[in-house]
Amino acid sequence: MDDADEHAKRFDNFMYGLMLAHREGTTHFKRGKKQLLHVTKMLLERTTIPQIKNKLVFINIIGEESFWNDANLLSFEQVRVELRGLMNLLVDKNSTAPIYTNLKDTILSWHEGKEMYEAYAFEDYKLKVNRYIEQNRDTLAIHKLRNNIPLSALDYESLERIFTGELGSADDYKREYQDTPFGLLVRKIAKLEVEAANDAFSEFINDHSLNQMQIVFVKKIVDYIVQNGYIDDVAELVKPPFDKPQSFVKLFDGTKQKRLVEVVNQVKENATKILS
Repeated sequence: MDDADEHAKRFDNFMYGLMLAHREGTTHFKRGKKQLLHVTKMLLERTTIPQIKNKLVFINIIGEESFWNDANLLSFEQVRVELRGLMNLLVDKNSTAPIYTNLKDTILSWHEGKEMYEAYAFEDYKLKVNRYIEQNRDTLAIHKLRNNIPLSALDYESLERIFTGELGSADDYKREYQDTPFGLLVRKIAKLEVEAANDAFSEFINDHSLNQMQIVFVKKIVDYIVQNGYIDDVAELVKPPFDKPQSFVKLFDGTKQKRLVEVVNQVKENATKILS
């Protein structure tokens, strides 16, 4: 009760309910499993945070079916202890306050001792995609995307087979990622290697006509791309975090602006370009 971390205590409460449902064999366990997998998926989307990165191996284990096949109360207690301190990292500090409503449903029928129909029971597709990419970072296609190297047709076909055949269907991919190209999805999750990002901008950075503030700005772009894989739209260069202490349009003349935009676009295009 003395713990000031409310998010950790809520997770404790959730895990206690999951343990009870597992012990008693109730249908609530399936719902709790789905919720815990959702939590791990959100953690995997924030692996740039050091506290989460340090527990990446353990978080990935929770997503494996072997964990659930062998799970017991001690396993769930370990999950509670390992992850409770990360729950506050999932909170969006800029989110608006929740809106509470009081809705009443009309009871249409009543059944006892009959399991509720589950319209869509599946291991979260996004979690499987995240786990595959993190565990196969050195396969040829993912290695190329992490190092800013365009894919071959065979590389593309291998990703297509994985994402729309082995891990799920084309409909699963469409539902979760819409029309996102495979390369951009991988780049978003696997990130871009620092060396590859530096190489992409090396000619621009080594331009002796750049002043110190311009070099700092370019390195800020490099850091962003390393963390996010690419810049989706060059219009982002006039928005935070690139608007301080001086804006893109004020720092560079027209020629340098054009060169820098070309490099930014090229890094993104290398994740979608298919070499013949």
